[in-house]
Amino acid sequence: MKSSVIIKGNKYGFQIVLNPTLPFEELLREVGDKFKKSTHFFDLKKPIAVSFTGRELTSGEQNLLVDTIAENSGLNISCVIDGAKVYETQFAKVLSELKEEEKKEEHKTEESFPENRLGKNGQFYRGTLRSGQKIEVDGSIVILGDINPGAQIIAGGNVVVLGCLKGTVHAGYPDDKSAFVAALMMEPMQIQIGSYIARSPDQRGKSTKKNVRRKNQQELLAKLAFVENDNIFIETITRSLISEISIS
Repeated sequence: MKSSVIIKGNKYGFQIVLNPTLPFEELLREVGDKFKKSTHFFDLKKPIAVSFTGRELTSGEQNLLVDTIAENSGLNISCVIDGAKVYETQFAKVLSELKEEEKKEEHKTEESFPENRLGKNGQFYRGTLRSGQKIEVDGSIVILGDINPGAQIIAGGNVVVLGCLKGTVHAGYPDDKSAFVAALMMEPMQIQIGSYIARSPDQRGKSTKKNVRRKNQQELLAKLAFVENDNIFIETITRSLISEISIS
């Protein structure tokens, strides 16, 4: 390859061709520089899809590449297509499904939304969930707001809270222990991942299936909860930690 990174774009997103032999750290810098210099060509308002070709990537490497692209370009990357053969068709299909879900949700009010079960695609919800409110999704969900005590999230995939998590969350419902929970402030009443349960300190007098082990007590830092060795761990989010977590 004459260039270490080649960006092929269309109206749905980008196919990024990567040098197969360049050390990954150098490749990461090349990707960042390439997208930073090309920012003025991008439409930053609409969600896009990306795919990577040219070399085998671990899930951790793929996540780092997505983070680097977003940080250097401001692009809204809604999904990653892995191993696409006809990537335009697959991009169109995925983004079409996302847009259909968005249209459906536009007709729902903030009050009624939590009581409805959502589709299988990853979901976004903007707003604070108050006590007694509940959201159920078949896949993963990102909450742009707080989860107050007494509120509940149940997700078949991962749960990401861009706010304070003080309520109850069940990721990987019913029994997927590979899921995770992330929050900017992690103060939950209870976290359940698959069949593993961890409760806050004032709840631990009650019976639990598995006890939580906190490796870092700095509560004001963004945290990630995950299952390892039959226990739920909560750690401060770092690039190295993200690279170790499998994103399903």
